[in-house]
Amino acid sequence: MEIFYGIYREEGEEKAEEVLEKILKLPIKIIKTLKDKVFKEAGRLKGTYRVSLADSIVLDEALVKKARGVTSVHHEFEDIEEKENINFYWVR
Repeated sequence: MEIFYGIYREEGEEKAEEVLEKILKLPIKIIKTLKDKVFKEAGRLKGTYRVSLADSIVLDEALVKKARGVTSVHHEFEDIEEKENINFYWVR
């Protein structure tokens, strides 16, 4: 949602739909439910790096599942990628 709305806001609906279609073709698993323990670690990440709530949940899921996060926000996550050992698919 964050990628979609960011692109929608900056480049319009057509571009947002195009990027979303590409994301959905990546070898990723979309998480639709969160376990209670996610909130504690997501809170730590949010407090430490001052990212959005949605981003902190993505970061936590990536850590726990040793998966990659998907983001277009290079400037916020390059430092986190190194410090937390989280890998990303960089969009754009």
